Amino acid sequence: MEKIITLIIFTVPGLITYFWINLFGITPSTKRNNSEVAAISILLWIPIVCIVLMFYNLLAFYSRLETIHPRTFDIPILKKNWGYIDSLEGLTKLSGSIWFILFYILLTVIVSFFLAKLISKFAYKRMIDQVNEVRKMNNIAPLGIHTTVWDSIFLNNTGQIIEYKRYGETESIKGCLIKVPRAHEVGKSIVLEAVEHWTNIMDYYDVEIDHTYVDIDNGIVINIYNLTRALEAQSEFNQRFPNGITS
Repeated sequence: MEKIITLIIFTVPGLITYFWINLFGITPSTKRNNSEVAAISILLWIPIVCIVLMFYNLLAFYSRLETIHPRTFDIPILKKNWGYIDSLEGLTKLSGSIWFILFYILLTVIVSFFLAKLISKFAYKRMIDQVNEVRKMNNIAPLGIHTTVWDSIFLNNTGQIIEYKRYGETESIKGCLIKVPRAHEVGKSIVLEAVEHWTNIMDYYDVEIDHTYVDIDNGIVINIYNLTRALEAQSEFNQRFPNGITS
């Protein structure tokens, strides 16, 4: 039981924050091993526990004020016996209280969410800017805001008309890309919509390709068509062939 309590107090806050950061779109370029995740969790634990304990000590302070104990109404949460925490020993000792553990977990989830939001929206971009200033001084190409090539190409929340094939092969699949996996998802899969429709359009019209994604390890090639021209071609195709039949 003591190990579980220790895990909740000293590990879970950092892990939850790391989990939120990944969900918000900042994924590492490679999968982290256990020791790296542990180190990151410890670093993230520091601001989380500082904020949580600040709220707790504020409640402890207000619970001692006579003005919150009027005879006309009752505030149970403020009438609890809140004790100040100013050391790890005090935190560990108080962790034996179920009430404190529930309070700690609830506040940790809330605080970690907003901290991760702050990091992913402002702090990460600021850090990349500072890193790129040094890289430019060293004549090294700057880093992009996305951590992987896959994220930068396919996770921009915009519609994409693509052609999927293997390198050296002529057969391909064309369609509207509507589902893509995350960067480190095991067994990548994609979902294409209106494959026959877009295959007919691309076979009938010459639509330029904006980008080509090449998976060097697996020999997979994904051509990304110019979206504006693809939609224009679709409009022309629908007017010329209302039934979608070209022959």
